Amino acid sequence: MAETGDGSRLPSPLDVLTSDVHSRLEFHKYAYIDCVGIKNALDCVIEEKVKLQQEQNAIVQLAAEKDGLTKKNEELVAEIESLKEKLQANESSNLLQGSGFQQSQSGRAQTRSMQKRKRQSGDENADEHELMEDLSGMDNPDQGLSTEHEGARREISDIHSTLIKGFIDISNTGGRNIAIKYIGQLDDRPFLPACLKKLPHKEAQKKSSELYHFWQEQIMNPEWNPFKTVTVEGITKEIVDVSDDKLQELCAAWDEEVYKAVVNCLTEIHESGKLRDRTIVPELWNFKGKRKATISESVEYICSQVKRLSDTKNRRTRRAR
Repeated sequence: MAETGDGSRLPSPLDVLTSDVHSRLEFHKYAYIDCVGIKNALDCVIEEKVKLQQEQNAIVQLAAEKDGLTKKNEELVAEIESLKEKLQANESSNLLQGSGFQQSQSGRAQTRSMQKRKRQSGDENADEHELMEDLSGMDNPDQGLSTEHEGARREISDIHSTLIKGFIDISNTGGRNIAIKYIGQLDDRPFLPACLKKLPHKEAQKKSSELYHFWQEQIMNPEWNPFKTVTVEGITKEIVDVSDDKLQELCAAWDEEVYKAVVNCLTEIHESGKLRDRTIVPELWNFKGKRKATISESVEYICSQVKRLSDTKNRRTRRAR
């Protein structure tokens, strides 16, 4: 009988087992890859869910803060309206007092006329009576007006203080026309750009901080008084002396914007009457007009902001329905 060739030889059990093991390994390999892919996808889903939850929490927190801000603004506006009513009442009282003053002046004129007739009829004490009544009549109305004016000034001061407190409680964010400006606090924005023109970035950061604090200390020093008196069109006033040695050194050593920031800060302190104690004080400021904000501007601004927040809240409420 002829022998069977190698090409027609049946696979041995070992070959079958090897093939089976290889197939199983390939299966588990791809199954593991699929498992890793599924795990990564689940991790991404969980991470996205956490981000969405954080965003939702942030939205809820912002809504709560906005509601609190709206309530605080409404309370502030109500308090301002109350103070305005008191101020109007004081102004009305002043008008009445002024009317009474005019009436008293008219009465004194009539008295003087009668006393003149008395003198003509021979009354020797008429002059003395006229003088005493004039003095008595003129003192009391003036004193009343002075008291009323002092009361009005106090009311205006209370309104101003209330507005400042309200604006301080509301954090200053960019883009506002009316906000709090701290008079006597040097503007730090020009310092870093000036230092970057001469130094590497890291050194410039350190130097700008040192330069800023140095000039803030100079401004707060009452012994440094870089001002001079000038007369313009017959009016005498005090201005910053740009020829002051320290200011000249600053202008020569650093950027002109730094020099302007220091001069502007000194000017604001002088105009606010804080040259002696050099304290930093909060002030209502119209940043668009680059000047102090009036009380009426500040009240109108707060009212407009409250209305805007109220309209926004109403729109959200309608969309939620």
